Amino acid sequence: MKLKRVPIFWKLSAAFIVISMPLLLALSYVNDLISVDYLQILVGTAIAVVLSCIVAWFVAHLFIRRPIQGLVHGMNKLADREFDFRLDEDDSAEFGSLAASFNDMASMLSSSLTELRKNQDYLRSILESSADIIITVNPNGKIQTINTGAENALGYSRMEVIGKPIEMFFADPRERQRAIAKLDYTDNVVNYETRFVTKSGRVRDVLLTLSRLRNAEHAVIGTIGISKDVTREKRLQKQLIQSQRLAAIGEVFTGIQHSMKNMLNACKGGAYMVRTGLGTDNRKMLEEGWEMVQEGISRMTDMSTDMLRYVKEHVPKTERVDLTSTVQDIHRVIRQTASDKGVAVELDIRPGLPEVICDPKMIHSAVMDIVSNAVDACLLKDYIDGEEPKIEMSMCSTSEGRQLVIEVKDNGCGMTEEVKAGIFTPFFSTKGRAGTGLGLSLTSRVIEVHGGKIDVESEPEQGAVFRITLPVGGPGKDKEHIDGKEGSGC
Repeated sequence: MKLKRVPIFWKLSAAFIVISMPLLLALSYVNDLISVDYLQILVGTAIAVVLSCIVAWFVAHLFIRRPIQGLVHGMNKLADREFDFRLDEDDSAEFGSLAASFNDMASMLSSSLTELRKNQDYLRSILESSADIIITVNPNGKIQTINTGAENALGYSRMEVIGKPIEMFFADPRERQRAIAKLDYTDNVVNYETRFVTKSGRVRDVLLTLSRLRNAEHAVIGTIGISKDVTREKRLQKQLIQSQRLAAIGEVFTGIQHSMKNMLNACKGGAYMVRTGLGTDNRKMLEEGWEMVQEGISRMTDMSTDMLRYVKEHVPKTERVDLTSTVQDIHRVIRQTASDKGVAVELDIRPGLPEVICDPKMIHSAVMDIVSNAVDACLLKDYIDGEEPKIEMSMCSTSEGRQLVIEVKDNGCGMTEEVKAGIFTPFFSTKGRAGTGLGLSLTSRVIEVHGGKIDVESEPEQGAVFRITLPVGGPGKDKEHIDGKEGSGC
């Protein structure tokens, strides 16, 4: 607001005239009487001075002291947070513009206070509406504030806990010190798992996030803790894990029952033939029945061994080895057996391959299982004229030299997408009575504990390619690189 200003020159001039007039009149009167009486001159002069002082005081009180008193009164009102107080703006007064400035300042303070109160109410609403446990603590570890969520979760009212040590909420008070110790390295501790005790004595699992509170000078003035009660979530998680375990056990027992049933049926059929052969003195039937019984017993023995291997904790005894000799040994063993069945096995090993930190016995067993399955896949296919069953074994390293790749490729019966999705599942088998369904599952676990990966590519009647990728540095080395790498052949 723009006020009309009165120049100070005219104000002072008016005051000087008002003060001087009585003095001039008095001096004129004294001059006329100077010849009459010297004493009268002194008295007249004194009277003039007194009158001038009275007039000066009146002018000062009217134009200076009273406006200043009004301004001081207004400042006291602002100090008492009475931001609605306003001064009278008198255009004729020298302090009129100052009063206007004071009123503008009061209006600004009133608006700022209103805005601050709105923001404060909004933040308080957020704080009180949160279901999380929100507690502020001073530097001495005493509780300063808690929100409604904390009251509901812990069962205490604000008046019961404010000023008390924060450790009263912890099931183990040392957990509070451990959490605070983490703040020595950062201003925030996120999702610290701990336990709170409610007023009724119940223990609640919580995820605590701690943050330091700092003032404008960056000095620590306390901490704020936001805790989420995850008791129900942890209970549901335990129930889910238990359900998954029971489901896994059920799946295992279903597989065992199915396999055992097939093996026992074979034994029953063999026993029937043995009994019939003995009754009719039919030696051929007796021998065939006995072979069936032996086959059933052998398969049950193999399944028992595989089950023990499957549930056994696979801890590789690693050493730095040249897997070239391991793969060559597998080729030498399987080549003659496969040749007797009409399957050719070829081997291609790139020169200069790096040594690998692994358990050579476990890798030997895994690769042998894959090659044996490849032979079986070849025997299950009816080849057209000019096509012969063949298996190609190869070994190479990646371009970076950090992984070794072992590849087994066959031109056998191949697999559908459904079969590929289940081949590493326990007790999943496509061999009918001839398999236990644990071989490839065991192979997968062996490669996994070595920090490697096993891939398979296959189409029905087009054969299959099994590819094992192992980190040269041993388990735990370059795992992220292996997980993110697309399979590439040798």
